[in-house]
Order: sequence, then C-alpha cells, then structure tokens
Amino acid sequence: MIKTFSSAAFSAARARVAAPGDTAADSLLDYLLFGPDERRGGLGDAPRRAAGEIWLSSCEAAGISPRAFEAARKAQNLVLSAESSLALPQWFDEIRRRLATLMADPDCAAILAASPVEAETTFEALARAVVSRPLAHIAAAPPERPEAALSADESFSLRDRYGLALPSDEIDAQVVSLTAKAVADGKDVVLHVADCSETGLGGPSRACVAALEQAFPDRLLVLIDGRQMRGEQATASADLGAGRAILISGSTFAGGPIGAAALLLPPSLIEKISRVELPPALRTHAAALDWPLPLRERLRDEFGALADPRVGLRWECALAELECFSEIAPEQRAKIRSAFLGEVRRHLAATPWLKAADFHERAADAPSITPILTFDDSGRAIKTSGLRRALADPAARPGRLAARGRPVRLGGPVTIGARKALRLALGASQINDVSARLATGLDFSTAFQPLADDLRETFALWSELAQDLR
Repeated sequence: MIKTFSSAAFSAARARVAAPGDTAADSLLDYLLFGPDERRGGLGDAPRRAAGEIWLSSCEAAGISPRAFEAARKAQNLVLSAESSLALPQWFDEIRRRLATLMADPDCAAILAASPVEAETTFEALARAVVSRPLAHIAAAPPERPEAALSADESFSLRDRYGLALPSDEIDAQVVSLTAKAVADGKDVVLHVADCSETGLGGPSRACVAALEQAFPDRLLVLIDGRQMRGEQATASADLGAGRAILISGSTFAGGPIGAAALLLPPSLIEKISRVELPPALRTHAAALDWPLPLRERLRDEFGALADPRVGLRWECALAELECFSEIAPEQRAKIRSAFLGEVRRHLAATPWLKAADFHERAADAPSITPILTFDDSGRAIKTSGLRRALADPAARPGRLAARGRPVRLGGPVTIGARKALRLALGASQINDVSARLATGLDFSTAFQPLADDLRETFALWSELAQDLR
C-alpha cells in the first residue's frame, strides 16, 4: 500500500539548520530543505542560506537566496500548512508544468527526483522498457562527468592527457566509433550527451548526435546531461523535439538546495513506453507524485510513499531563480556573463599564482564555469583540499589571514591533466540580482559592482592563501 505523507515527524524534529530569530514555520522549512534525506544519501555537506558568504560554487551547489527561500515559504503555506489551499497532486503537476514551460515544450513530461543519479536510474528503467537488446551506456569520462554518476560501459574524453580541451571533431569521432562498435556487438545504446560538463565543456556535438540517430534509428536512445542547467532554452526545446530526454538539476546553476532533479521526456519517447519495472532502490525511495499520472499508470510497482514534499520545496527554490532568469532579456544576461568572465580574466592576469585551465580554448559565449589551478611562489601546485577549506572557513586560514574576511565557496576540485583545479562559477541568482539592480535605474557598472566586489575579495584572499599554504 502507498504510504501517505505526514509532516508530524518533521515538526517534532529539532531543526539544526535554523538561523537565530526564525519562526517555527521557518525552522521546519529549513529542515525540509536542508535536513537529512535518505534519497540523496543523508545530510552530507548541504549548503544553507547564502547570507554573509561569497558563493561562486554553483557548478556544484549554491547557497539559496532570500528570493528562493521566500518562494519555498509561500509553497509551504499553500500546501503543507493547516490552512493549505493546494492539494499535493495539483502542486506537483504545477511544478512539472513550470519545468515544461522553461524547456519551451509544454508536451514534455517531467519526472521529479531527489538527485541526478536518481534521475539517471529512472531513465535506465525507462530505457529497458523500450529496448529488447542489452544496453550499453556511453558517456563522458571523469572529471567531465561526476564521479557519483551512474557508471558507463564505455566513455569518451573531452580532454587530452595534458588536460587540454579536445576539438569537437575528435570528440565526435570517439563517440561515433564507440556507438558503432556497441551496435555491431548486438547492443542498443544510451548516449549521454554532456550539454555542459563539470568543467564547462560539452560533447558530442548535436550534429554528431543527429547523424547517429539517423544511422541507428532503432538502436539509440539519447539522454542530454543538462544537470548544470547552463544551456539555452532553444537548444533544450530542439532536443526534446528530436526525441531526446533531458536530465536537469535545480541544485547547481539554478541555486536550489541539494536534492532537486528531474527527467524530462519527449512525447515520442513516452509513446514507446508500455510497462516499466523500477529497481528496488527507486521503489523504496521515490514517491508516486514524482511521476505524472500517465506514466505512473504504466508502472508495475507500488511506491513507498505518496509524496515527498522536500523535492517539491527544493524545486520551488530553483524555479524562483530560473523563472526570474528566463524573464531577463538575452542581451542583458549575456552582458552580465561577459562582465563576470572579464573580471575573472582581469584578476587572473594580475595573479601569477592562479591559472585558468581553459581560457585560451573557450569561446566568448562559453558556459560560466572556470577551473583554476593554484601554484605557490615556487611554481608547485597547491593541494586543493586545504585551500578550499581555508577559503570556506575563516578559522582554517593560516597566520595573518586567520579568521579574516568572509567565507568563500568554490566548486570542488576536478582533475585537469595531472593537477587538480577548483572551479569558480556564475549562478542564476547572481545574474538575477544584477538585473534587479538594473531595473531600479542603476547604470550597469553600479549594478554589477557588488558581484565585482565579491570577485575582488575572492581573488585577493585566494592569492594570499596561495603564498601561505604549501
């Protein structure tokens, strides 16, 4: 039997993440957004609210803004309070509708999930319901694909052994070869396309994907890995129109709490699905209302719960940022991103201890993730673990820097060639904040200045730590 949701267990729990002065309702909301969650592997290092810290870590996770928290508070009052006026099924259907609108495809179906891995597992189950042959998963190799992602049967590289970005035609050639071999071996293929990788690269090209779809029309399923959410709406709409599924996350660029993901399915793929059998982990943790009704009726299994409001509330945070972002004129978004990358380049040029891994390889409109290598004054690479900890925790800073300045959050280390880099990323909430200041009549320089100040403080501290840490 499907269990119903009750908030009693949450309201009785002590909200360890609540800030001083919060109301009881906000304490519960904090707990729902950031508290322990078996679906995403426990509490971990989940970020909290963004106040008083510098967050440049949206390639991995972001502290949520007041705008996002207020959206979750409103949803909590509408759905989960004693005076709630919106039923759970309607709430989750509305979240799905808003996601489809953001993808510019009202006919696509969204399955909600608590993590990208859960969404990948869901797609695996759907793929097995469609194909009759063994499946081969082909995906980008780490570090471009997260280590926590589902393992691939075959992988292609986006960088060479020195860490330099490979040309698009070389990436495409790898994918064509791997796909052709898998098909020749009697397998159907799930191709995971990196829309934007963990270090800001992408591949294979959409032209390559289209050619493979034409060459193997009944042997290839395509999953666009869009967990970074840094692609264009028109691209997502075209992918869905071509019959490709898209995996997204509300916990990276969008700025929602960790624990918001979704799988978007095009109508042409949905038509092929008859009966779906979920693996045990999904049957245990996923909730019935994560799925739209037409797909839920095709499942062989019952769910462990009717609804998981934590996923809905986290998506409310992310959608608040994404919908605000979508209303900004593309030219203004591009100008803010260009100004951000320009400031990053300027600071790097003035800081001999820091080196961007890819600036000479990137186009002007490249995704706003910058992997940065750190060296000491002898030219030796500095270990990223201690550096990242010192940036994030003033108490961990050595000597003259001890306990000085604000915490600075950067994306976790990735391997670039033989070294590890920390990642600096621009998120939707920061672009939204600049745009909001512009809307009050400020000139661009003044509206951008708070973000420029964050970058100045970050690079000044980063440079000093590079000289003090070994």
